[in-house]
Amino acid sequence: MQLRLGFFGVLVLQVLTCPPALVALQAGDSFQLHFLNVGQGDATLIQLGNKGVLVDAGRGDDIVLLLQDLGVDTLLAAIASHNHDDHIGGMDAVLADWPVGRYLYNGLDAPNRNAAAVLEWLDARGVPSPDPPWEPIVLGDAVIRVLPSPLEDQGDENNASLVVLVERGRFRALLTGDSEVEELNALLAARLVGDVDVLKAAHHGARNGVTPGWLQRTRPEVVVISVGPNNYGHPDPWAMRYYQAGGRRVLRTDREGTVTVTVEGGAV
Repeated sequence: MQLRLGFFGVLVLQVLTCPPALVALQAGDSFQLHFLNVGQGDATLIQLGNKGVLVDAGRGDDIVLLLQDLGVDTLLAAIASHNHDDHIGGMDAVLADWPVGRYLYNGLDAPNRNAAAVLEWLDARGVPSPDPPWEPIVLGDAVIRVLPSPLEDQGDENNASLVVLVERGRFRALLTGDSEVEELNALLAARLVGDVDVLKAAHHGARNGVTPGWLQRTRPEVVVISVGPNNYGHPDPWAMRYYQAGGRRVLRTDREGTVTVTVEGGAV
């Protein structure tokens, strides 16, 4: 299934119901966002050729095979939106198997064994983990900006989620980790976000991860929900009604599998 929208060149939205191993990258300037099917967790690969930026790594080592199948051999950066197991459970395996240019996270003390293992790998491999504000990450002609939570003295992991803005030409995508209403409202008040084409739903489509004001500001045409079998009620039916309002396309990794957005180069 494909959805064509008029952004920088053409945005082709491919819902991959086949295994990721069957994904064929286009030559040259094919720029892709892979919302990876990692079950009840979160992992997104931003890819250009054999290079990429990874945002979160799911709950376990499945991320290793997914990245191998997509042909990535270098990660310019690995980004942890926050330190919960379903977002960084596979990060130590990534750090063990791939050269990583830098590691960005919210700076909170490691709340679990996985977070502690990641910090040990960073030290062992000599991977830099700079403090914010962070320089934009340049991947070809795309720019990836990582925004720390605007909430001060935030000890809650969800509301300390890093937010990632991906820009290529006129195309914009926003990844929001497990941000809840408090952080979303702070982002709006600080005017850190605007219109986007693709929005990764906050907190796996939870009710506390969306408001009418948030969608009015971001105005996404496509919403991707990273979710799997769970006991939390994700995605919430109330939240789904908001996401689907106005004809937005809503895609779920538990139903469609890995979702790949391809932004093709060229003049509009």
